[in-house]
Amino acid sequence: MSVAKGDLYKMIDKLSDADTTSAFDYLQYLVTRSIQPENGTWAQLAKLPPDNEPLNNEERRQFAAPDDYISIKQAEDEYDI
Repeated sequence: MSVAKGDLYKMIDKLSDADTTSAFDYLQYLVTRSIQPENGTWAQLAKLPPDNEPLNNEERRQFAAPDDYISIKQAEDEYDI
């Protein structure tokens, strides 16, 4: 299915300010993936064996937390990446 870029621009113009950040992060991921399909983080993660270890207390706490979205920039700032 082909989508005209103009239709994407119209959709982006309708986004709220909070959702604009999420859209930017996802588009940035798509662009990076198309430039470096085999060298990207997602390709490396796909090659790892499945993780069958049970969740620890911190992971259970994170899953139980509200599912608020944070941007990549917020995560980088929070974890000094």
